[in-house]
This record gives sequence, C-alpha cells and structure tokens, in this order.
Amino acid sequence: MSDENEFSQGDDFEKLLNSFINSKVDDLEEDDETAVTAPAEKPEEPALSPQGQTENDAASDAFEKELAETFEQARTVIEDEEKKPELRSEESELAQAYINYRGSIDKICAAKSIPSLNWDFEIDFLYPNYKPSIGHLLATDLVAGWNVLREIYPDSVGGFNVSATDEEFLNFAETLRDQDLQLAVISYVEILIDMESCELTYQAKLLKYQEKHIKRMLYEEYLERKERQKRFVEAVKKKNFPIDAERLVSNYFRVSQKDVDGAFKALTTNPAIFAPIEFAKIKPRFFGLVKVTPKDGIRVNIEIGKFMKKVKV
Repeated sequence: MSDENEFSQGDDFEKLLNSFINSKVDDLEEDDETAVTAPAEKPEEPALSPQGQTENDAASDAFEKELAETFEQARTVIEDEEKKPELRSEESELAQAYINYRGSIDKICAAKSIPSLNWDFEIDFLYPNYKPSIGHLLATDLVAGWNVLREIYPDSVGGFNVSATDEEFLNFAETLRDQDLQLAVISYVEILIDMESCELTYQAKLLKYQEKHIKRMLYEEYLERKERQKRFVEAVKKKNFPIDAERLVSNYFRVSQKDVDGAFKALTTNPAIFAPIEFAKIKPRFFGLVKVTPKDGIRVNIEIGKFMKKVKV
C-alpha cells in the first residue's frame, strides 16, 4: 500500500497528521525567521553527535521517528474500530426490530406534534453479546413506547389486549391503515420474539459455562488430591516403613472420599487395613538374633499409625 493510501484511511487521522505536521512546520518557520533577523556571525562548524551526526541531522531523524510513531498510533486506532465484532443473527434481528419500533414511534409523535420518548436503550449495548440486564432495559423502552401508542390511539391500540398471542398481534397489525403504527405494532412483536431467542441463547451459553467451570474445579481438585497423595507417599517412604507406601496412601484416599472421618481414624490406628505389613522387610532385633514375630508387625502398625497422625504435607 502506498503512503498516500495509508494517509487517507480516515478524516480523524488526516486531521491529527496535518495538525502534527503544521506544528512542526511552524517550529521550522520560527527557526528560519530567527536565523534571518539574528546578527551575522562567523559560521561555525556543525556540532557532531557521538555517532558523527550533525545536530540538524539528529533533529531531522527525531522528527521522522516521532512522525512514524504518530502514524502508527493512529493506524492502530483505526484498525481497532474496523475490527468491531458483528452481532449474531438473533441480536442483529433484535437490533433492527428495535430501530423500526423506535423510528416509527418517533415519526408518529412528530406527526402529532407531541414530544417523543427519551429512549434509554442503545444498539451498542448489545455488544459484545446480549445479557439479561440489557434485556430489562430494552423491555422498559418497549413498554414505554406501547403506552405512548395507547395514549395517541386510545380506540385501537388502547382497546387491544397486550397479553395477546403473537398471531393475534400480527392480525391486529393488518387491520391498521397507518403504516407507521402498523410498523410499530409489528416491531413490538418482533422484539418480544427476538428477545426470547436471545435469552434462550444466553441461558444455553450460561449453562455451558457453568458446566465447564464445574469440570475445571473437579479437575483442579483431582490434581490437588494427586499432589497431596504424592507428598504422603514420599513422607512414608522416607521413614522406610515395611509397608507399600503407594498402596497405603492410595487406598486411604479412595476410602476418604466416602468417609473422611472413618478413613482417617483407620489410617491412624490400624493402617494395615489399607496395606498389609510386609514382615519380610522388618529388621530383626538385636543384630538378627531375635526373629520377627507377629508382635513386631503389631508394633510397626502402631508406629505407622502414630506417624500418619502427626505427618503434615
């Protein structure tokens, strides 16, 4: 893309750029006038920067850099505006129905020489998506507009049952001769239909989000439980107890999901319930002179229970 095309992206940018250039040109003109009116002096050698640039060259480079930065900032703003997301089909239809409704009532009020409503809802409120709070605001305008129509047309609109079905509303609209009033009635029904559609879509998205949130919480809880389980296993292994540490901890965590208090009591009083004591790994006492007996298993079982009661991971 050429520079000319880039600088023509928008009026706001052109104004910004022209103002910037003009300010720089004014500064240069002031410098020129000062140079003309100043007394003539013996010309001096231009001062050089550490890189060998003259002061004029450095000023020129700074100006070009500042100009480039200004252009880039303006271009970014313009691109962000152009990237504004489009409304979904349901919200787009709702927006058009509201525009028709509001426009027709404004025209009716103007024709009757009476002030129209101070509308609260704006189409931009639908970005980035429909929300129930926005629906309440739109509904307020909808009811207020219908009340205006009832006051202007007490015989026709005033006598119509506002709780009628969509089909009855449309049949009523066909009996009207005023095109603006007819459009207002039809738009009223369309707004109700489109709001319901947007609300259903919103609720579906909300349920999907809640489901994902619950799954994420469960998964995070699972990872935390696995991490705690790993720390318990490491703590038991460091004590070199004659028991399968992984089996002990795994079975305890599995049971604790159903009965936390009961599982902890069993773990601290009789851990062998979750994993048997491995007698072959019990070291004989008195340098191997005393053989391992079932009492040693009971003793180890109690030691493991006391440790599991005090261990913190």
